Amino acid sequence: MAFFRKKNDPPRPPDPRWSRAMELFRSGSAEFVETIRGIAEAKALAVFAETWYTDPRIEARRLLHRYLALPLNAPRHEPLVKRIFKFAEAAGDDATMARFLAAFDRTIRRTRVTRQRYDYRTGLVEDEQAVVLRPDTVVSRYDGTINIPAPHQFLFSVLTRNYLRRRAWRYFRRLGRNSPERYLPAVSAALKLYADADVPDGLGLLDNWGLTHVLFHHSPSIEAKPVGWRVAPGGSLAKLQPDPMFRKLWQKSPEPAFDLLTANSGTVRLWAIQWLKKNAPDRLARVTLEELLRWLELPFPELNELAAELIEKMSGLDKIPVERWLKLLDGARPEVLDRLAALILKVLKPSQVGFADAIRLAMARPIPLARLGLHLLGDKRPTTADEVRAVFGLRDAEAETLRPGMVKWACRVLGERPDFQPTWPLEFLDARHEDVREAGWDWLQTDDRARESAVVWQRLLESPYDNIRLRLVAMLEERAQEPGAADALPADRLRFLWAAVLLNVSRGGRTKPFVVRQILDRLGRQPDEAGELLPIVAGRCGRSAGQNSGPGWRAWSGSSPVTRNTAP
Repeated sequence: MAFFRKKNDPPRPPDPRWSRAMELFRSGSAEFVETIRGIAEAKALAVFAETWYTDPRIEARRLLHRYLALPLNAPRHEPLVKRIFKFAEAAGDDATMARFLAAFDRTIRRTRVTRQRYDYRTGLVEDEQAVVLRPDTVVSRYDGTINIPAPHQFLFSVLTRNYLRRRAWRYFRRLGRNSPERYLPAVSAALKLYADADVPDGLGLLDNWGLTHVLFHHSPSIEAKPVGWRVAPGGSLAKLQPDPMFRKLWQKSPEPAFDLLTANSGTVRLWAIQWLKKNAPDRLARVTLEELLRWLELPFPELNELAAELIEKMSGLDKIPVERWLKLLDGARPEVLDRLAALILKVLKPSQVGFADAIRLAMARPIPLARLGLHLLGDKRPTTADEVRAVFGLRDAEAETLRPGMVKWACRVLGERPDFQPTWPLEFLDARHEDVREAGWDWLQTDDRARESAVVWQRLLESPYDNIRLRLVAMLEERAQEPGAADALPADRLRFLWAAVLLNVSRGGRTKPFVVRQILDRLGRQPDEAGELLPIVAGRCGRSAGQNSGPGWRAWSGSSPVTRNTAP
């Protein structure tokens, strides 16, 4: 609730922050803006408005523009804002009026609601869609304390705000009629002040009274009403095309529209692109390759897309250094990565890209980069120890759908090396990704050098992964046909493998009978190991009966093999 001063109330003492604010103003400090916004003395602010606006210093003008860039929601600042607005309007100050145009446009925001309407003819209550303005959008009157306004609250009543934004646009409309040489520079400066947050959607576009006049004044899809823009009968925002006020001025030269390609608002950038494509395509054709490459690095998706489209039509792309292409990929937005990667695929040959760069791309998370890296690897082969280590790194590639293909390529090129080591497949069999272990297992099965290595078998028997353990049991079945092959394996690691498979609750149902037979076969050949082997079988039986405390379970529930010399 607001409290108003009575006629006979004693005057409030001046705000002690005034002296501090004046010191900051005289020094041109940026801190002045926040300090003055915290002062809620309407009369003093009204007097200070002329001092501020007429100050000839560049610092004073910079502070004023910084103030107008912030939301107009500082309590009791209505006199300050109105007086500066009138001073700028009377002085023909295009730069300050541009800031007022954007600032007043931001003060009106509507929303769509569903409300009920009673039809007296039918006696029914029907739901209908409506566009309304929130009723609590006015900053409350100052009551002696500074209350932080909500983001949707602004100075002035809604009616006054509607009037002020119409009046701000009227300034530019008169400028276009009376001083056409000033109109385009003035509105271009205003258009660069809008941001994506000012046009969140189609309704947000229509809420920007001045912006919509500048860009779409003559569009048949929309119509202007005293309370704001709305979609015309039979119209649609999907059909909205660039049709600006004073279109003949825009058609004289493409440069003003071209300059808006790097505006802060995506709506303004898209308007400029569509306007140039329709009215000045030759200007886009004259853009240099270097400029297009710079556009690809900017955080503007509309401009990125335009740059990629224009680059595809240019010649001489093979002259661009590989380092520049790779730099573009590093800074490209996700929306343009796919198109840029496809373009590089057509331009670059695998032989032009170094082994390390190709591996780095293949390891990337975005699918377009990983696909490009895999293509660039092509027929490359590692030639140094560092490159061999980089190939092993593909087991941790982040592009999940492409990772199996990368690992298969890695297994192939590593298997071809003259310095091949049988333990290399273990780098993939111990990987954290199951698809990598699958590829590593396929490599083990097709390479006898690794498959017949005792060191490889010893390491595999310690594998913590179920899919490897179960397959090892099957391989043991095959090796059991070879005399003495099974007994050549370390007994403690074999017991660890058998125990891990038998005690697995969720997997290995078809494999467990093989394990029991292998244990019995081992007992037949090595009866002195009964003290270690029988508890494993007993533990399996206990698990089947729901008893997790049998001797075998206690002996083999750890993560490493434990030898227990208990009697059978």
